[in-house]
Amino acid sequence: MRRFFDRLESVLKMTAVVLVLLMLLTLSAQVFLRYVFGKALSWSEELTLLGFAWVVVISTVIGIRRMSHARMDLLIGLLPKSLHRAADGLVAILMSALGIFIAYAGSNYLIETRGATSAAVGFPIEFLYAAAPAFGVLIALFSLERLLPWAESLNE
Repeated sequence: MRRFFDRLESVLKMTAVVLVLLMLLTLSAQVFLRYVFGKALSWSEELTLLGFAWVVVISTVIGIRRMSHARMDLLIGLLPKSLHRAADGLVAILMSALGIFIAYAGSNYLIETRGATSAAVGFPIEFLYAAAPAFGVLIALFSLERLLPWAESLNE
């Protein structure tokens, strides 16, 4: 199971790198064309927004997997050491529930906006709005991964 999550993280990291490079190239071309030729690209902002949305999703879920996101350790630190594992398990359960909710709500919104296109490029707007359900699914998956060792420790 760990191997699957490691591969998923690797694919996500590579995707984020490609998206950031694409955003950098697009914005550089926008600036160059605007200041050198006086012509702006009509589509660069939409493409950059799309890439930015997905990079935020990817980097956030990687942070959740690595537990490098902001969290309130103060409250857990006040608990006795014997309850730290239980608190971590509860946090993972709550994060997974949040991920499921975001995936559900994001999917509903995606369905409601089906068929819409972006103004400048004309790409299906689902490419942008699919970030929400993907975000929820990835949060739920990586939170469930956190629960596996916790659940195993309960069986011991």
